[in-house]
Amino acid sequence: MAAPAPPGFRPIDPGTVTVIVTVLKDPRVARTLQSLLEQHRPADEVLVDDGGITDTVARITAEYSSRDPRIRRLDAPGNIPESRNIALRVARGEFIAFLDADEVAPPGWLEALVRPFSDAKVGFTGGPTPATPESLRSVGARYYDGYLRRFYDRIARYRPHALPMGNSAWRARIFREVGLLDTTLDRRAASEDQEIAVRTLAAGWKGVYVPEAFVGHDFSDISTRGLLRKQRIYAEGGYVVWRRRGTTYEATPARVLPYLLGPALLLLGALLAIPALTRSLGGVLLAAGAIELLLLAVVLTVQGLREDRTYPGLKFRALEILRRWATLYGAFRGFLHYGWSGRRSPGVAKP
Repeated sequence: MAAPAPPGFRPIDPGTVTVIVTVLKDPRVARTLQSLLEQHRPADEVLVDDGGITDTVARITAEYSSRDPRIRRLDAPGNIPESRNIALRVARGEFIAFLDADEVAPPGWLEALVRPFSDAKVGFTGGPTPATPESLRSVGARYYDGYLRRFYDRIARYRPHALPMGNSAWRARIFREVGLLDTTLDRRAASEDQEIAVRTLAAGWKGVYVPEAFVGHDFSDISTRGLLRKQRIYAEGGYVVWRRRGTTYEATPARVLPYLLGPALLLLGALLAIPALTRSLGGVLLAAGAIELLLLAVVLTVQGLREDRTYPGLKFRALEILRRWATLYGAFRGFLHYGWSGRRSPGVAKP
């Protein structure tokens, strides 16, 4: 028998699993839905969380709904947390899994992802999202794939709040107890997955990394430039969560300083090179800054070559310099828009 539902939620059907597929005008959702039809442990409900205004996703969903009535589309306009909240209110599963439209789940995915819920203390789980090999079409995509493989293995495994919501599963009661996804974060770079995970862990639940619950991630739309833009946007949202919740997983002074030292020396050297009195000192600082960046690139490349067999793509690890700069720039933009408290000041327009 379904438990009584709080206002605004549908009753939970015990023992069932709902999969929410987040999509915005992306025809790749057809591959995602096909992969869900092939699961060893089928979903009891699949909600296509459509945040777009075109009929592409509606047409694809209608085709799959005719094959399996468990699949249905939700008209869910808004940014990602707003759209997902609409689906969370109507989902009936005791467990709710999330996939994105650019992800494809192998047949054992859902079974592996929900297995840890046999422990009553587990509130959410998450798995890795390695790139599909055929989608690695740029140096940026290849490096990002290696970076993410290493990230899941060395960071997300031990810090579950770092697990992205795309390829995760949650107890439905979490969203009834600690609240829905935060919609007051940056609309483009919400970081709502990190924020809800922090609240869930603070409420006493456990998060579990499930390495065997991987999904293939389509990186065909990721260029080097696009990767840096994506990183900058993520960092804006990450800054807000850091200031509001006091949690991050990479922005420590020791990890940031090497990427700031070279540019700082270059900037100071350029300024000092203007007046004749300090021109010589400026030249020294310019040379020092250039040497520091060159040495950093060499060190990162050597480290990446050592790890490339385990995490393919890390041989391009010198790109980490640009990625870190994009991260710092995004965090600075977050500071400009939201202040040190991480909360928007009155009268400040949305970015």
